[in-house]
Amino acid sequence: MTVWGGAAVLFRGSGELEVVGPAVRVPGSDQFMFLVGLLWLLVGVVTLLVALVVRSLRHRRDPGRPRRPPVVVGISTVVVLLGVGVAVANRPLPFEAPEFPALPRLFPESSFFYRPVADLPVRSDSAATIGALRGPDGAPLQFRAGFGGVPYNNIVFGVPFNIVTDSTPREQVRVTDPANSSLGGPVPITDPAYIESFPGYGYDNHYVGVDVDAGRMWELISTRRWFGHWSALSGVQWDLSDLRYPKGTSTGSGLPLFPGTVTYDQVASGTVDHVIVAAGPVNSPRSVWPARFSDGTSTDPSAPAMGSWFRLRADAPVADLPPQARVLATALQRFGMVLSDTATTFSLRGTPDRRWDVAQLAALERFTADDFEVVDASALMVAPDSMEAVPPPG
Repeated sequence: MTVWGGAAVLFRGSGELEVVGPAVRVPGSDQFMFLVGLLWLLVGVVTLLVALVVRSLRHRRDPGRPRRPPVVVGISTVVVLLGVGVAVANRPLPFEAPEFPALPRLFPESSFFYRPVADLPVRSDSAATIGALRGPDGAPLQFRAGFGGVPYNNIVFGVPFNIVTDSTPREQVRVTDPANSSLGGPVPITDPAYIESFPGYGYDNHYVGVDVDAGRMWELISTRRWFGHWSALSGVQWDLSDLRYPKGTSTGSGLPLFPGTVTYDQVASGTVDHVIVAAGPVNSPRSVWPARFSDGTSTDPSAPAMGSWFRLRADAPVADLPPQARVLATALQRFGMVLSDTATTFSLRGTPDRRWDVAQLAALERFTADDFEVVDASALMVAPDSMEAVPPPG
């Protein structure tokens, strides 16, 4: 353990695969007990002040009256001390976004995640679909990177991941939606566990654990730990050698979340060589391959189906973008992005990382939904229950 930015920094992983970052609180009782401590402190202080004022007024009215034992004052003092102790023990820790390592491709090469889309035709209903991507003011939805490296309202946006091995402690996770889960037993959960929307939490709270050596990945949603017991809304274990869909999901489309998430190291290398997953606020209840279903609620018949494959248009101005934004935009022209979830913004999924340049990522906001087109990927499907895609010609 060392010190970085005033926070305890842990190095964990296998070989060169290490996540470098601070200790963190996790959603659940860690946050709850801090609030409980503050509440006890507030109640204790108010009660103590009231008790002291009452005792003072009684003494002024009748100086000769024997004073009662200060029972209320004593109890209030104990409550104050307990509140301070609980709040301090569970206080938010100093935080700086971690650095996440570069990973190899997780699925076999025949996965749709690695299929370029330059040769695919535009869907016949592309213009109508793009036309449905409008905000309340009727303007086209602004595009953005849904990740960064600094907290905003105590949240760092993005999907973190955790490197797990066969020695990572396994935890029983209680799922509240077992019909949409297939964890296959206890889940390897690291300490610290980096969970989406840290350090304040409040969004999907995805936990992702990747065991590169074993070829396994675990994804949970709405992850929490209450007094040592882990829970999640649903979760799935992915066999990274198998392109068939397992039972269960942690997304609104049934697609895996992490393999299509952008990492800093990919962008720093100059090339993102895979399809990127995206999210948006206007989604149809329909789905198309590679998605399996949809959590969309739009009643607009032109709203994009979950699984829609978007490509940044070839005439979109990319050359003058700053480096990080240019790499991402180029990937969107070459591989495109697949709609995999519902969100409040039309955005890409990426890992949070302190090395991101927020100003460079913000340059993607020059694009709107009108800068995209929807490609027809129907001819790529090998089987509806598989992520395998037909390779490019030649």
